[in-house]
Amino acid sequence: MKKHLSGRYVFLSLALIVPLILAGCSSQGSVRNATGSFEGTAEGHNGPVTVSVNLQSGEITGVRVLSHQETPGISDQALELIPQAIVRSQQVQVDAVSGATKTSRAIMGAVEEALSAAGISASDLRASRSAPAALAFTPGTYTGEAYGKWGEKSVEGFRFDSPRNIRPITVEVSVDASRILSVKIVSCDDTPGFIEPVADQIPADIVKHQSLAVDSVTGCTLTSRGVLNAAAAALEKAGADLVALNRSVPRSAEHRQYSADLIIVGAGGAGSAAALAATEAGVSVVIFEKTGKVGGMSALTTGFIGPESGIAKAAGSTVTVEGLFEEFMDYNQWTANSLVVKTVLETSGNTADWLKDHGYNLRLSPNGVTHDTGKGSAKLQNLYDNYILKNPRNTLLLQTAAQELIVENGKIAGVRGRHTDGRTVEARAKAVIIATGGFGGSKEMLRQYTGSDRYWLSGLAASSGEGLTMAISAGAKLSDEIYPHVTEFAANADVNFNDFYFKYLNYTGFLMLDTQGRRFMNEEYCITQPLAKGASAIRQAGSFYVIFDQNSYDIVKDKGFKGFFNEQTAQNLIRSSNWRSRALDPFGELMDIEMQRSMDANAAWKADSIAGLAAAIGFTDGVFENEIARYQRMISQKRDDDFSKNPLFLISLDKGPYYAVRMEPAIFGTLGGIRVDQYMRALDQQLTPIEGLYAAGQDAGGMYGYPYYETPGVTQGFAYNSGRIAGQQAAEFVR
Repeated sequence: MKKHLSGRYVFLSLALIVPLILAGCSSQGSVRNATGSFEGTAEGHNGPVTVSVNLQSGEITGVRVLSHQETPGISDQALELIPQAIVRSQQVQVDAVSGATKTSRAIMGAVEEALSAAGISASDLRASRSAPAALAFTPGTYTGEAYGKWGEKSVEGFRFDSPRNIRPITVEVSVDASRILSVKIVSCDDTPGFIEPVADQIPADIVKHQSLAVDSVTGCTLTSRGVLNAAAAALEKAGADLVALNRSVPRSAEHRQYSADLIIVGAGGAGSAAALAATEAGVSVVIFEKTGKVGGMSALTTGFIGPESGIAKAAGSTVTVEGLFEEFMDYNQWTANSLVVKTVLETSGNTADWLKDHGYNLRLSPNGVTHDTGKGSAKLQNLYDNYILKNPRNTLLLQTAAQELIVENGKIAGVRGRHTDGRTVEARAKAVIIATGGFGGSKEMLRQYTGSDRYWLSGLAASSGEGLTMAISAGAKLSDEIYPHVTEFAANADVNFNDFYFKYLNYTGFLMLDTQGRRFMNEEYCITQPLAKGASAIRQAGSFYVIFDQNSYDIVKDKGFKGFFNEQTAQNLIRSSNWRSRALDPFGELMDIEMQRSMDANAAWKADSIAGLAAAIGFTDGVFENEIARYQRMISQKRDDDFSKNPLFLISLDKGPYYAVRMEPAIFGTLGGIRVDQYMRALDQQLTPIEGLYAAGQDAGGMYGYPYYETPGVTQGFAYNSGRIAGQQAAEFVR
C-alpha cells in the first residue's frame, strides 16, 4: 500500500515538476538568447527618465540614460553611477545615490522595464560573483568643487544672506592608498543655517563609512548633494572608483523610547511657538523634526501680522484687530472659520511682543500691521538654545520623521517615527500637536487635494503631508478650503526659473495665453495684486505662455522692467504696487542664458513670425495667432476690451523675432488642512474635538478662504499664533 502510494506521489510530482523544469529551461534559454538594445521609462523626481539597455546573450553590456528632466547638480551622480553599477553587478537593484534617491530608483525602474521588453525579468539576470572592488587611491590631498543650493549665476541667494556672486562649494579630501583620511569643507556660499548641519554630519560620515552613499541631511538636500559632489570630484582626482565608493552604509537597528507630557511634530514656526508656550506653561515636550535643523519655512520668510502690538502702537499704527477681522472676512466672503480668524488676530499683537521678548528683532512695515522678523534660522535656533532646551526634560529629535500616531483605547498616546540612520523612535505622551508644514513636497497629495502637481516648489520638499496623514488616521476631518499657496512670481515645473530672473516674467504685464492659446486674465493683476488675484488666475490656468517681442526682450535684458516706463511712472508703481526691487534689475547676460536653457528644455520658443511661433509650440487651429492679432489691435487703440487692463501695461508686440516662455505656478507650500476649532483642537467628522490632538500652522485649516489675503505676513502670523495657542491649550490639557 505504501509502495503504491509512494509511486502515485512520485508520478504526480513528476507531472508537476517536468513543466516547471521545462519552463525554467525556457526562461534560461530566453535570457541566454536576449540580445539587442531595449528601452524603458520610469517616473523620476521631475518627470520621466528613459534609458537604453544593451544585452548580449542575456548579459547587460551597457545602460545609457537617453532623456530625463532631473535637476542638474542633484541628479548628476545618479545619472552617471547607477548605470555603471547595474552593468558591473548585473543586478537592477543597486545602491541609490544619496540625495538623489528618486532619480536612482527611476533609472532602476526604467532598466527593469527595458528588460521586460526583452522578455526577461530582473530576477533572471546572472548576478556578478566578483567581490566588491576594494578602495584604492593615490595618496595625497585633493580639492573638488560643485554647486549646492545656489547654482552658477543664481541671483536669489543674497536674499538669504548668501553672497551675490555664488561660488561653488570647495571640499578638501585627504587619502592614503586605501582609505579616506579626512574630508573638510573649505568654503560654501549656501544659505546660513543650512550649511552648519551638513558640515557637522557629512564629512565625518564619509570618513566613518568610507563611502559617498552616506545620508543627506534632510531639509538640506541641495547643500548635502553639493558637498558630496565636490567630495566625489576630489576623490576622482585621487584615482577613486566612484561606483565602489557608492557602497551602501549600514542602517541602525536601534530603538529609542521617550516620554513627555506633550509631543510636538515639527519644529518650524508653529511647532517652535508651541514648544516655547508649552515649556513656559511648565510641561515637558518631545519635538520630532524631520529635517536636520529647526525653523521650517519660518527660516525663509519674514512677514508676521501683529495688529495692536506694542511695537505697532509705539509707531502710531491705526490698524486694529476689529478692522482687520472685518477686512479679512469680507475679503474671503466668510469662507474662513471666523472663530479661528478672530482668535488668531486677537492673539497676534501680544505674540509679536512675546517674540520680541524672546530675542526677535522686529521691524514694523509701512502698512502698520506686518512685522519684519528677518530671514534665517538664527532667531528660531535661539528659542531652543536659550529657552526650550534649557529645560532638561525637553528633547529635540532632529532628522526624525514622525510616521504614526499611537492611539490606545480611543485616546492619543504618542508618536512613532524613524531617524534617517534607520533607528526607530517611540515617544509617549498624553497629547500631540501636529505642525509639519503641509504637503507642498508631495506630488501625490497635491494631485489628490489641489487637482495638479504642475508646480515649482519654492518651499520645503520635506513638508510632504505626514501630519495630515497621521491626523486622518485618528479620525480627523479636513478643512473645506485646501489649496496651493501660490507665490507672486511664476515658474516652470521642469526648469529652475526660481533661482534666476525668468521667474519674474509674469511680473511685467506681458500678454499671457493659456494652453489653448487664449488670453485668460488681466495680466496687470500679476503686478498690482500678485498674491491674490494674480496668483488665483495663474492657478486656474495651470500652464500658460508669456508672449513678448524682440524689443521687449532687449529692454528687459538691458534696463529691466522699469525700462518700459519713465522714471516717475516707475517710482509710482514701486510705491503703489509694492513692485519688488529685486524683480526690476536688468536681466543682463542671464536673459540669453535662461532663454537658451529654456529652449533646450522645450519650455521656450523663438520664431520670426507669430505664425512660426504658434507652429513651434504646437498650435495648429489658428486660435493662438488670432488672439495675438486681437491683442495687437487693442495695443494700438490703447484700450483692453477683454479684461480692462491699464493701458500703461499694453506693451507693444510688433517687432520680431517673437518669444514664448511656458510657465506654471510656483508655490510656497499648501494652505488649509486639519479642521480645528479656535483652540487648535483637531476635529473629527462630527466636528467634535479629538481628545489630545491639536494642529497648527500649515497643517491646520480655517484661517484662509480663497484667494490668499493681500496683507503680507498672514501665513507666518498664523503659524506662530496657532502654534502658541496649541501649545498653551495642550499644556492645560495634560496638566
